Amino acid sequence: MSDQEQKKKNRVSFSQYSTFLKCPHKWYLDYVKNLRVRDDNIHTAFGTAIHHVFQAYLTALYKEGVGAAADLELNKMFKIKFDEEVDKIRKAGVELSDDDYNEFYYDGEDIIAAFSKQSNRVKYFPAKEFELVGIELPLEISLKNNVDFVGFVDVVLKETNKEKYRIIDIKTSSNGWNKYQKVDESKYAQLHLYKSVYSKKFNVPLDAIDVEFFIVKRKLFADSDFPQNRIQSFLPAHGAAAIKESINNFIGFLDHGFNADGTYNVDNEYPKVPGNSKKNCKYCKHYKKICDAKASK
Repeated sequence: MSDQEQKKKNRVSFSQYSTFLKCPHKWYLDYVKNLRVRDDNIHTAFGTAIHHVFQAYLTALYKEGVGAAADLELNKMFKIKFDEEVDKIRKAGVELSDDDYNEFYYDGEDIIAAFSKQSNRVKYFPAKEFELVGIELPLEISLKNNVDFVGFVDVVLKETNKEKYRIIDIKTSSNGWNKYQKVDESKYAQLHLYKSVYSKKFNVPLDAIDVEFFIVKRKLFADSDFPQNRIQSFLPAHGAAAIKESINNFIGFLDHGFNADGTYNVDNEYPKVPGNSKKNCKYCKHYKKICDAKASK
């Protein structure tokens, strides 16, 4: 194994850990057996384009002011990036109809309109109350078993004239997060890890950092009796106890999946976890090919 290959094995992102949390056997096939297959699709293309637009808008807002952000041609920016990402997945063999493209494109325009609306900007991103620390801020820290954790934080803001920070992760969703998604460890553990690593890397007390998911919905429910917003902000519990539990679980993953020298532990068991109604198998590239999806006993 080359030094470059070893270096890749020694760096763990949250997406890798998330795979392990949902189904250890899929993680084993993806990483230990090196059978991982990229799963780019219209949803990932859409999410990438939305992130691009939001991050450009927030950079202009906090670095140049409200006027500069308002002058950005956000829909044009979205279309250029979306077309670029769609072209990539089509070249990779993903079939995409014009109807699918148009549906996602117009959903994107609706989301951008809601995001840039003045009342929402003032509510979620008050320009005078915060300053921008970073966009796509890299976080990397050495842990145990010769493994580094690496991640990129979508947005970090600092409260003006105060040592208080907001770590924000942008998510796109079909209809927003329900109560089950809000308690899904494979989601909220991401911000717990980011908060812990940011605290250690930049010597910021844990209690000076707030974390939140900024979720935008592609669809609103038809005939709803209640007002709806395409924006949903969710702040997971992120006190010291919650952070400690997530860190301990992550360390447990490193102990289970890696040897002391950073190589994968091929001798441990990695059970299959199909989930209720085999939800973990729905988009798994291994399902019915090399995995029968029968839960491990």
